[in-house]
Amino acid sequence: MKEIEHLTEDSSKLIQISDLTASLRCPHGPLEEAIRELQREIQRQLAERQTNDAQLNVLELTWNTSNGIQNMTVVFSKPEKRTQWEEIFAEAKQKLANSLERCQIPEFFVSVPIRKTRAGLQFTCASPTLGVQKDVWVCNSDGYVGQVCVLSLVPEPSVTSCNGVCNARILCVSSVPASEERASNSSLMNVNISIVDASLNSSAASRGNSVAAVCSPSKSTERKGSFKSTDSSTPRPLSSNSESNVQLDSGSSSEDSDAESQPERCVAANQSGGTASLTPNHRQQDSTASTNAGEETEIQQSTMWLGTEDGCIHVYNCTDNIRIKKNKIKIPHVSAVYSILYLDNRVFVSLANGDICVYSRDRAGWNVTSPLTVTVGTVSNPVVKLLNVHGKLWCAIQGTIKVLNTKTLQIDSQIQISNDSKPITNMTVLNDYVWISVQNSAHIKCCHHESFEVIFEVNLAPSVNKMLSNCDDIIRQHKAACLRVTSLLACKDLIWVGTSAGVLLTIAAHNVAKGSSLPAVTGLPHGHTGHVRFLTFVQSPDGDCAEQLAPEGSSGGPSAGTAGAKPSKASQQQELLVISGGDGYEDFRSAGNNTLSEVAGREDSTNHLLLWKV
Repeated sequence: MKEIEHLTEDSSKLIQISDLTASLRCPHGPLEEAIRELQREIQRQLAERQTNDAQLNVLELTWNTSNGIQNMTVVFSKPEKRTQWEEIFAEAKQKLANSLERCQIPEFFVSVPIRKTRAGLQFTCASPTLGVQKDVWVCNSDGYVGQVCVLSLVPEPSVTSCNGVCNARILCVSSVPASEERASNSSLMNVNISIVDASLNSSAASRGNSVAAVCSPSKSTERKGSFKSTDSSTPRPLSSNSESNVQLDSGSSSEDSDAESQPERCVAANQSGGTASLTPNHRQQDSTASTNAGEETEIQQSTMWLGTEDGCIHVYNCTDNIRIKKNKIKIPHVSAVYSILYLDNRVFVSLANGDICVYSRDRAGWNVTSPLTVTVGTVSNPVVKLLNVHGKLWCAIQGTIKVLNTKTLQIDSQIQISNDSKPITNMTVLNDYVWISVQNSAHIKCCHHESFEVIFEVNLAPSVNKMLSNCDDIIRQHKAACLRVTSLLACKDLIWVGTSAGVLLTIAAHNVAKGSSLPAVTGLPHGHTGHVRFLTFVQSPDGDCAEQLAPEGSSGGPSAGTAGAKPSKASQQQELLVISGGDGYEDFRSAGNNTLSEVAGREDSTNHLLLWKV
């Protein structure tokens, strides 16, 4: 508008100059010719500006009616008004389409910047903790130091701490729930307490049996923490009842310890007077329970397993304050840890040498010294991704997937995904279909979990290019030339896709079936300036359902045991937060305008977490 005003003023002044020139008495032909030429140029520029400005204020709409195609021209007072109206109209149109397809509509919640404490720090992976705490552990690294940033969702999303935990890149992280078996054993302990209490009024024979159980030498089995330190000897298996009785009296008094070391004294005391031996134990049950409470709480806590490039797994309790607490245990391996997955009360760990280590646990905790080892890949072709698909373990090796039976630890099937030997980079599962991306490709493939047939392939490039239409030409061309999928996530009925262009896409996958049309791909208006490094989700603290979800997976390795299971009604109804981590923050709706250019320029190099409500 100002440019048009300036051209109009210049045209008026040239008319005045032309009148003054005509009054000159000396020869002035060349001057008049120059003025006329200048007037013609200004009139041309003025007409061009007025035409362009009118086009910016006008919007042509076309729609189908019962009488055929109708056209409408909407004229706005300012170009800014037209742009604002067009964005709102497009958003309403998308919401209408999603509602007709009964598709979830992600709602952008907030962006959280994470300032770099070291130059070159980049996100690698993330996973939510399990339990009452609403935290997400976000891992980043510069190649030399592994750092964990804790994102707290209560009372509002904010980063509470960023601390280095190791001197290597963190490649994967996974949350591991507490043992359900231990929780059931705890309830059995409470039942046994009632039985011992009731036996005070029973016969002498029943009292003798109770004392014999308490004084049993099998109680000498030690428990030093959450993880079992195994040796060559195998501990004798205990029944649930005897184990509960052992836990009940553990460390209750020095007299009981003496009785344990001399079981014949315990039996003699029982024969001479069972009541005398039982009474002190009953009186100290409260102190016994409180003594064991701390140990039991420690053992039953959920944990976070972090896998690093130097071949170590660092294990923390989910409730640990990582700023002041060291790792609970450190498990060394011979090669880098690529992926960690919890499934059926076991933890599967894929290594860079092609092996998969299987860690199991019992009542004493995790056996971290002698895991089962299954060779699935090789040093040159290791297992880079693990995914739980309906109880089977899908192992990605280059362009092939090997399906591992978790019960027999044998390979059941082998699926060829990429014919040109491009390695598989990401996998996620929703209902009966597995979505797969390969290296340096903007396509994702959809594969049935039983027939292993690839039913279709989705090209993401058109949707990404549409979102980049407002970007600078050079930036758009560069991002389009090297476009690839960097992360995948399944959440409710949507497949979330992170790209190297920073654009986030969602695919409505609830009606996917063989022979169906390609699902709609929708670009989200908010994304990252650079790569999308990971995707994960966590239950919203505002959700009505108190049930805590285990994460389905996040880019970089973590996957939980519920990944291949069909979502329950409760999980479908509760509100979730999808979190993307990447380089910078970009609002693609205004990428072409200069209103946010100064802010965007400053934030390009800052890592951001974007949170979406689903």
